[in-house]
Amino acid sequence: MHEVLHSLPGYFKALTLELLERPMSRKDIQETVYHLEMRMGHHHKKGFKKIDLDRDIGYAIKQGVLDKKYEKYFLTSRGREIAEHMQQVIPFFVENIFSARMVSAVTIAAHVLLSILKLTFGFISGSAGLIADGIDNTADTISSVLVWLGIKYDRGKLTSEFIVLMMFVSVGGIAVACYNKITHLGPVEQGLSAFIISALCGLIMLVLSAYQYMTGTKISNFAILCQSVDSRNHFLTSVLVCIGIVLSSLAQILRVSWLYYADAVASAIIGCLILISVVELSRELMKHGDEPTYVSHFMRKAQEKMRINIILNWLLVQLKDTPLTLEQLEERFTMQFCDHTPRILVLPGMGYRPDSCEDLARYLDKLVKSKKLVLSEGKYILPESSH
Repeated sequence: MHEVLHSLPGYFKALTLELLERPMSRKDIQETVYHLEMRMGHHHKKGFKKIDLDRDIGYAIKQGVLDKKYEKYFLTSRGREIAEHMQQVIPFFVENIFSARMVSAVTIAAHVLLSILKLTFGFISGSAGLIADGIDNTADTISSVLVWLGIKYDRGKLTSEFIVLMMFVSVGGIAVACYNKITHLGPVEQGLSAFIISALCGLIMLVLSAYQYMTGTKISNFAILCQSVDSRNHFLTSVLVCIGIVLSSLAQILRVSWLYYADAVASAIIGCLILISVVELSRELMKHGDEPTYVSHFMRKAQEKMRINIILNWLLVQLKDTPLTLEQLEERFTMQFCDHTPRILVLPGMGYRPDSCEDLARYLDKLVKSKKLVLSEGKYILPESSH
């Protein structure tokens, strides 16, 4: 079974969950694939990603997953076994991977590793930016342990307060590193090694930040959201450190001494970014329990951008031939987005899954303001450039 499951195309695995509920014609399958692609943000105005549907259906029949009767396709006993296995495994996988304990364990391991790397290469190279980032990572290692303890003993708010305090402490350590660099100007030794380490650590923190943000929002854990913001800062600071190292190396090659300050400036900016995050998180901590939590983050912006693109691509199809009113669009939106959600998105609780058509009106306003849509005489139309 596992061999057959892994040999099926990704989208076809999702189809088996739909076929578990009812037999489908080829047209039904094609429409399901279209809506799945659109939900995931892969649909484009020139047509969704091309797939060889007939080939894949033929392969599924050959593997004993599908059968055909009266122009409709249905799962065989093997196909049902595969679909039911997926139905059990996906929620179990998501529940464990996106759990507070798992994200805390991964975060602790990542911070211990990166603290050692950054501080070791920071002192060897003399890079104030890398040392500053290493100090912040060390503080985050302690914070990560506290988050784990906070989750274990249900002390989330206290843990969040301590994370903010540790971020304040790391700002002080960064200020010292910055001062030392300014008073002892010089090149960054072993600049290439320091650059590679900083860039690698930045990529790791980018992935960790996205993982923490997804988990924090999924389980509504503010302490993990705090860590997500801090990991985002580490990614940005790694970029700054890399820039500082490059400019310091140029200073040595070009013999322009004032460029040595670039490394110190990078560490100062790192401190300022952390301070801004501290202020933001402190405001959230002071909110009353019934007030919603809002933490700005590049992942949140990316998710919002993805949803806008999904809505826009959907509108390009709906408005291609004729203008439509808000009521007409809401009716279609409810039918295509709200009444039925692909099970592959329901099981992990991810993807774009609006509960009502309220989302549509909000995004329509944004698209009109950005001139990607035109509202004329109560009807929405596409601008000339979209035709």
